[in-house]
Formats: sequence, structure tokens, C-alpha cells
Amino acid sequence: MSLPLLGEVEVVIEASRPVSIHGDAYHDLQVRTDGGDSTVVRVPAHVLAAAPDAGTRIRLSLLMGQVQSVAAVGGGG
Repeated sequence: MSLPLLGEVEVVIEASRPVSIHGDAYHDLQVRTDGGDSTVVRVPAHVLAAAPDAGTRIRLSLLMGQVQSVAAVGGGG
């Protein structure tokens, strides 16, 4: 699955792993769109309200393929 370069996409988190790169905090999220293949996206920790749980549905806002924001969909997040 490839994510759009620009826009929004709803996904379900399959797995989450915290990552630190040169002291900056991120989460690698394995996500899947409805009926799609899974992929991994790296999300800056500061855009997440809390550490994401598997099974949570979120909306990713992307700019040039990079996650700019994350919003809960349907009460998750």
C-alpha cells in the first residue's frame, strides 16, 4: 500500500513501536486501509495525543508523504 503524497487517509493501526532517532521521539505505525495492504509510517510523537493502540482507527494528514497530523476516528486515538 502506498499513502498519498498530499491529503488525508483513514487507517487502522495494526501495531505501534516507539522509536528514537538522535533524541527525537517517533512511533512507527503499521497501518492498513479498509481492504488494503499494510504499510509502516513514521509519525512524530508530538502529533499523537497518546501512544496509539492496535485496532485504533485514525486519520492521517499527509504533506509530501510525511505525516503532519493524526486525528482519532470514531472515538479511538
